[in-house]
Amino acid sequence: MLFILSSLCIGLRSQTFSDVTNQANIQVQLPAMGDLVLWFDYDNDGWLDFFGGTEYENFLFRNNGDGTFANIITGSGLENIFPKAVAIGDCDNDGFDDLLVSSFHVSVPPKVFKNLNGKGFAEAYSAPVSNGSLRAIWLDFNGDGKLDFVTCSPGGNTLLFLNKGNCQFEQATGIDSFNTGMIPAAADFDNDGLQDIYVAIESTTKTNRLYRNIAGSAIQDVTFSAGVSDYRNSVSAAWGDMNNDGFLDLYIANISSNRNVLLYNRGNSTFEDRTLAAGVSDAGDARTSAWQDVNNDGLIDLFTTNHVATNKLFLNNGDGTFTNIAPQANISGPSDGFGVSWGDYDKDGDLDVLICGHSFGPALLRNNLNNGNSFLNIKLVGVFDNRSAIGARVILFSNGQMQIREVNGGQGATGQDAFPLHFGMGQQTLADSIIIRWPSGAIQKKYNIAANQHLTITQEGNVPPTRFRLISPSPDTVYQTQNLRFFWQASTDPDAGNPIHYFLRITAPYRDTLIGPINDNQAWVQMQSWMAVEPCSWGVAASDGTDQTLSWEEFSLHYDVQTSLLTQMQNASTGFSITAGSLSPNGQQIQIELFSPKEQTVLCVIYDFTGRLLQNQALHLGVGKSTHHLTLNHEVNSIIMSLQSESHKGWFKMIRQISH
Repeated sequence: MLFILSSLCIGLRSQTFSDVTNQANIQVQLPAMGDLVLWFDYDNDGWLDFFGGTEYENFLFRNNGDGTFANIITGSGLENIFPKAVAIGDCDNDGFDDLLVSSFHVSVPPKVFKNLNGKGFAEAYSAPVSNGSLRAIWLDFNGDGKLDFVTCSPGGNTLLFLNKGNCQFEQATGIDSFNTGMIPAAADFDNDGLQDIYVAIESTTKTNRLYRNIAGSAIQDVTFSAGVSDYRNSVSAAWGDMNNDGFLDLYIANISSNRNVLLYNRGNSTFEDRTLAAGVSDAGDARTSAWQDVNNDGLIDLFTTNHVATNKLFLNNGDGTFTNIAPQANISGPSDGFGVSWGDYDKDGDLDVLICGHSFGPALLRNNLNNGNSFLNIKLVGVFDNRSAIGARVILFSNGQMQIREVNGGQGATGQDAFPLHFGMGQQTLADSIIIRWPSGAIQKKYNIAANQHLTITQEGNVPPTRFRLISPSPDTVYQTQNLRFFWQASTDPDAGNPIHYFLRITAPYRDTLIGPINDNQAWVQMQSWMAVEPCSWGVAASDGTDQTLSWEEFSLHYDVQTSLLTQMQNASTGFSITAGSLSPNGQQIQIELFSPKEQTVLCVIYDFTGRLLQNQALHLGVGKSTHHLTLNHEVNSIIMSLQSESHKGWFKMIRQISH
């Protein structure tokens, strides 16, 4: 027992924080009520600066790169604003991060202050709302490469504003089902590539809300189906993957309540309350919260601040439980901290924290980790996607362990953590791979990255076709017509401007049809009797020649075959069918077996799943079964085959996912 206690004490001493506020030359007028502080590199010199405010003054501290800071608020254009909450993001994609400001004054709407190339700030936009903003955050709601924002107004609704370009916005139309809220927090909780929105509200009569992002064009309230309807006076929400399973969990900070709430993401769009089992209920006296890996062991930890109770630093034990080490780590205070922001300001490989509270100005606590664990600190720079990379997800693999992080456009009650994503790596010295999923859906990969470095990754590669939705035939209607029009939203190629080709797939048990490539966002299909089999469904893939995007929905297809039509089709007996197919190990030859009730010639066209043509050949079919060997002009892992006869124009049959 003595050995165990001794080991624990040594571990805790290595995670002690030191208050270096005075040493770093950070001074503001005191005493003061302060709500706000957050890290950002305002001048792009590679060192984290910070902005914040108290009731008496605002401050903009430039990082001198030697552990000290200089207040340059005078002449910055930010002296006379009264910020209650701020979010950082590059809304015009000029390479300099701008400010989205919610004011202490309830009559002042949310405003955007443009960064003038690191030389100061100027107001660029004021939202047309009459009742102010409690909190506004950035996100790229529709994945178009421009930052949008969500704002919560006092006593009013949560509103979404879409970016028209150059930091100008318009309120989204048709997205008006937001409930009243106070603190929004965006993250991709269902791993579909789009940021969803959780809205916390300080109320015991109204519940928090979770809104699922539907293809960047609509929202769906999934609060109750997901099991996230907390009602305990919520003042903050934070997303983080506590067990490295690839799904973001949610921590809700509550005040004047019995406890905070940890909701574990099951991975099926539902959550489970694991607060008590994890040991993170805290005191129900919250101000804000944040997930970060403070000891670089590869597991994110949880930091909370409270109104009267002390701060908590819950260290992740790796088994679903946490241990509060705040007293031993010297981070129990300062208490009553509204503004909390984490970032590696001194580039020593561990995360430091700024705290600004109601009874004090900004306090800088330096992390004296020194435990020998490795790290990777990754800054993303968007090219097609927003320059700040807000909404981008990084998946890091090292020695069989996976971690995920998302770039956030505003987190906690009032501020935001620094943009670079920080990964602890324990004793590993190499990341096997890094996968970046950009908000547009673009995927970028890096391999064999050495640990213990601050890394900047600029976006490269193709951007896939834009997301789109199905329109008709709708899943709630039964169709009897023999020729049916299938219709869907148009997709576009956002980066290269290539023409989009579509592939319409109709699926039933043991049968598939794939029609394509189609150059329009509609197709007339001659329906077949097997399409009346339940369950039958349809969906569409859009290809730009390099990548493909699947339609947001896959609709059920309800086709009612009339007796006279079925008899007519059976008597005609002029069709053909695919009975077998295989792809050679080298991926360049295919063998198919066809059955035909008569002699006929069919056109066989083969594509890969990006729409690239692999073979185009006429085949002669005898009566009964016939075997055909075809050579493809590219090596592939899987193919799409379409067959068309003169008597059945428009029939396209698919051998699905034939692979070697």
